[in-house]
Amino acid sequence: MKTIIKKSVGGFCIGVTLGVIISLVFAKLWANGGYVPSTPAFMAQYATEWSAMLVSVILWGGMGIVFTLTSMVFERETWSLLKMTATHYLVTLVLFFPLAYLAGWFPHTSAASFGFFLIYTLTYVVIYLLNYLVIWLDVRKINQKIK
Repeated sequence: MKTIIKKSVGGFCIGVTLGVIISLVFAKLWANGGYVPSTPAFMAQYATEWSAMLVSVILWGGMGIVFTLTSMVFERETWSLLKMTATHYLVTLVLFFPLAYLAGWFPHTSAASFGFFLIYTLTYVVIYLLNYLVIWLDVRKINQKIK
């Protein structure tokens, strides 16, 4: 339990940090020199920028917690890599989608939701394959040293 709380706090902090950095980049691109934590549609939901920022921080922190805690799936030594990966993918998708939706990262339409699903899945597959390649190369290097 202590580990979960520790990881949650760390994940929250990482999520907020990444959220602020990403929002600064997007604000520079689209906010005409000002700062807003999210899209105009998201901002329109709140009476003040402070309220929008507070909600953004909570959502970003939640995203950080989701990815930090779900990474614990890969600590299951009795599970196959396929089972760990499929479980991680599905759980993160189910938990991350509503947070991204609430954060206003995409329009609230079926087409945009499907687009989010496709982008998320493609990103997940690319990251998975890159990690797999790095691990495969490391194992190969270790095996060569053993021989």
